[in-house]
Amino acid sequence: MRQLAALFTLMGLLAVPALADNGGLQGQVVDLSTGKPIEHATILYYKTPYLENGPNHITTVKTDRHGTFTDITLEPGRYIIMARVPDKVEGCAVEDVQMGETARIKIEIGRDRIVCSGPRVHPTVIDANLTADLYRI
Repeated sequence: MRQLAALFTLMGLLAVPALADNGGLQGQVVDLSTGKPIEHATILYYKTPYLENGPNHITTVKTDRHGTFTDITLEPGRYIIMARVPDKVEGCAVEDVQMGETARIKIEIGRDRIVCSGPRVHPTVIDANLTADLYRI
């Protein structure tokens, strides 16, 4: 029994570093004019560069009744998240995923053309000792 407990402990220690190298994304899709959440919107995750039918399409999920889509684990990098709703212009967000961080985004649907939000500035890439802010592009 002790050997089994030690084996599970060792397996847990080996798995933690692998998980720490990844991050995630979660968010909400809302109607621009009302601010209300949009349920059953289709969310498509793409690793940049965006190619509609390319190999960089990661996954597709649906929003829940609160218009939210849940966190999925992603490797660090820049992602494009498309929200599609039938009979409406789609929305999108561009977001950077950092190691061990879950980014939260909001996608607004209801404009007459596609407008992407993001990327945001990460405080981890700003050095306070420099005379100017340093941003990752």
